Amino acid sequence: CDGAVEQESVNRIGLARDLDLAAAKGELFLQYQPKMHVRHQKITSVEALMRWRHPARGLVPPGEFIPLAEDTGAITALTL
Repeated sequence: CDGAVEQESVNRIGLARDLDLAAAKGELFLQYQPKMHVRHQKITSVEALMRWRHPARGLVPPGEFIPLAEDTGAITALTL
């Protein structure tokens, strides 16, 4: 069990390091998702969603990298 926890920590540190470089490498991108008023069948707004295409891991789920960015303070740079 200790080995698994240690490996998770190593993975998290590596992902945090990669996230710091992701913007400079052009790995982060936005996807736009329309928000629709169902009754009127009209698009009312658009939501911008950040995505990360990691060169080795592929698409990193937002649920994995957004909390990491919040924990490390990188969220401010990502928001800008």
